[in-house]
Amino acid sequence: MGKKTAIAVTLVTGAAAYGATRYLLKSEHRERVLNKFSALTDDGREAALKYYQFAKEYFKDENDFRDDLENLKQKFSEKAKDLKSNENVNKAFDSLKEATSDLKQQFEKEKVEYDDLAPETDIVIDGRSAFGQAKQAAESEDNPTEVFYPKEEN
Repeated sequence: MGKKTAIAVTLVTGAAAYGATRYLLKSEHRERVLNKFSALTDDGREAALKYYQFAKEYFKDENDFRDDLENLKQKFSEKAKDLKSNENVNKAFDSLKEATSDLKQQFEKEKVEYDDLAPETDIVIDGRSAFGQAKQAAESEDNPTEVFYPKEEN
């Protein structure tokens, strides 16, 4: 019922859209529709130009936003210079570099050859699966496996 209703609604909507389009695009209405469309596009262009001028004037003038941005840039550059010249930060970086190099040397010293740890025996996988082995075992028994579905017709 739902699919039939959806199809019917779609057909009715399509037919209504077709009828409206045919009515609006008749030669007697075409000129009026084109004039309305031209007026709407002109209004849209005027609005876009007006907002562009507003934005241009806002960012052209010296305002709080521009001052805040410059102050923020200045604070960041000063903080970066302070961190570069800070003795404690430099000591921390030197300590980090030293600890990293010590750790690398320790890894190099204790490097283990993993070939020596590998087991001597190889793993061999039999070509038959467990299901194949079970089927072969069932076929060799007196009571073979009974198939219920689908029925095989002999």
